[in-house]
Amino acid sequence: MQNLFQFLFTLICVYLSFWSLQNVQFEKIIDPRAGRQIILLRVFLAIIIGFFVANFFLTMGNLIIDFSHSISH
Repeated sequence: MQNLFQFLFTLICVYLSFWSLQNVQFEKIIDPRAGRQIILLRVFLAIIIGFFVANFFLTMGNLIIDFSHSISH
């Protein structure tokens, strides 16, 4: 069950990263005629950012749980 939660949380973070990258105008720094390449760049950046953001929050959650268990014992 924990693996399913991690998978879904990572997908949500990737989606939110992709959504937030929609306002970044890569056309100003990359040739505007490279339409599909810009889309692919957004997808890859969303995967990278989403993975690291999800990993950060999942790790912090595990650390908080472990810390609370160590205090209670």
